[in-house]
Amino acid sequence: MAMKVLLLTAALGLATAVTLSAQQPAGAASLFAKTCASCHGAAGTPTASMKTSMGVPDFAVAATLASVPDSALRAIVMNGKGRMMPAYKSRLTPEQIATLVSYIRTFSKH
Repeated sequence: MAMKVLLLTAALGLATAVTLSAQQPAGAASLFAKTCASCHGAAGTPTASMKTSMGVPDFAVAATLASVPDSALRAIVMNGKGRMMPAYKSRLTPEQIATLVSYIRTFSKH
């Protein structure tokens, strides 16, 4: 989520509006890189062959996750999906899973 912040430069007497994006928890990108990027791609876009042969979703396309609530996305990360998506409930903490869900949501906002 983006926030508008008003920055005041006292020395120059200027006011400038700047849009800042919400900060991701430390390590979100690293966690995604270690656990998800090999299939989903570093920027949330899998290779064409991963999309077609394995049905890996493209997180950079807003419509991909538009109707998927966070609870469903958390369940997929926790329990896996199909034969190829592994379950991470025994490998990641609930906080790490929540971090991944939040981070995945950022791909379609670029």
